Amino acid sequence: MSLLFALGALVHLPALAWSPSPTVEEAAKVVEGVYSRLPRVVTAWEAEPLELRVLRGKACLPPKGSRPVAARVGGQLEVVEILAERARNEFRRVRAEEVLPQAKRFLPDGHLRVYLRAEGLPALELREAYTLGVELQGRFRRAYRVTYLDDWKKGEGGYAGTLVFYLDLTGTGLDPRGRLTVVLMTEQEEDCLYAFDVPLNAFQ
Repeated sequence: MSLLFALGALVHLPALAWSPSPTVEEAAKVVEGVYSRLPRVVTAWEAEPLELRVLRGKACLPPKGSRPVAARVGGQLEVVEILAERARNEFRRVRAEEVLPQAKRFLPDGHLRVYLRAEGLPALELREAYTLGVELQGRFRRAYRVTYLDDWKKGEGGYAGTLVFYLDLTGTGLDPRGRLTVVLMTEQEEDCLYAFDVPLNAFQ
């Protein structure tokens, strides 16, 4: 690809929007970006520091106990990117036709994955007290699964590490170019409900 063509492609990149059910063509652009044959596709939204607001409760900020400090949100194309990067690092070539079905098995259509980094947790067992979901038209939908990365460490202020939540947004009528309100509760005893907004037009 010539430099002139590459620059032209950058200028004419389409507006981003989350892809609830990516096509092979969309996945191919991600794979080609990983191998540096096309510009990289933005497959996730990241926020650090994470700006929380209070949906319910008084005197909730700053949070008592632990506090979320960063977030990353992505869908199937982020999984495609991870699989392609793994193959590239192992000096293998992969195609979108190979990795997209794998991504769909791991994270079904209409699902999102939320990485939430927290600091200051008094005990490692209290990770399970974190509850995360989304607010959709005044109703709440809780994450159906939570796992933990192996980055948890104990420091002077307590434990810090990353929780991973899985959200099923199928059948919600969510605008892929709109904003998603993520809600969460920490381990604290006070009735504090926090929220942060994810611009779905910031990634594919």
